[in-house]
Amino acid sequence: MIYLIWSIINGMIIFYFLYLIVEFIEKGKKIFKPQFKVISIFIMIIGIVQIISASNSEKNSNRITITKDYNKKNDSKIKQVILEDNLTFDINMLIKYSINQNEYIPIESSSFLNGLVSGYDWEFKSINTNNYKPNEKSEFTANGILKWNLFGINIYSESKTFNGTIE
Repeated sequence: MIYLIWSIINGMIIFYFLYLIVEFIEKGKKIFKPQFKVISIFIMIIGIVQIISASNSEKNSNRITITKDYNKKNDSKIKQVILEDNLTFDINMLIKYSINQNEYIPIESSSFLNGLVSGYDWEFKSINTNNYKPNEKSEFTANGILKWNLFGINIYSESKTFNGTIE
């Protein structure tokens, strides 16, 4: 529920910023009411700075290479695991395996957020898993950081560790 409230707060700030921009273009500085003048100008400046800096920022691919030594001619298979299932969004992980003589060898992994992710960034840090054979299970440990952003500014970073099995 806290994730939903955070997303709503982010959405409200973004809509308020858009309202300020449109009204500023139409009416000029008359839109800044005296009681909200400082807050309105602050949100407007932060919003403009975020738009400018967003074009220069480099996105993290959230892709981790596990094994480089494998036969690239082997068949491969991808397994998906839901690491965390929330009301508003899920944290998903994909693991790509190379199939080598009845053994699954992990090659690479990626992780991403899915759903209403307004105000959040997911940074996939590490994964630890092992080879396994068909009809068996493999255990994994995945780590990452969930960043809570308010209007694009990181407010809080929450470290997350997930343990589970892959069938």
